[in-house]
Amino acid sequence: MSKQPTYGFPCVRDPNDFIPDGESCSPEELEAHRRACANFGRSTYEPNKGYYTEYDASGQIVKRVLRTSWGIGTNLIASCDECREPAFDGPLTTCHECGGPEFCERCWPKHEKEHDEHE
Repeated sequence: MSKQPTYGFPCVRDPNDFIPDGESCSPEELEAHRRACANFGRSTYEPNKGYYTEYDASGQIVKRVLRTSWGIGTNLIASCDECREPAFDGPLTTCHECGGPEFCERCWPKHEKEHDEHE
């Protein structure tokens, strides 16, 4: 599977697929990302806190925070090995016969058919 870089706020689930921008992130954001990578898949994992709103005791908006706990940086988005399109719409299908290429739902039937024709 290839991964396409996209700059911006974190949009990936796995923190290892995000590279914080060291010049634009605070030390707290860099540390939150480091901890997320170290704890991903464990019960101690704290996912990225995206945009959020804080309220006072009466329920009134105090502020809207337009930062994420991991800051801003480069997202590594999984993409189809055939068409190279990002896999935003769903999981990729792995071809075990070829040794691991991954395909989107549009490219997989064509690839599978090629295997069937060679049998």
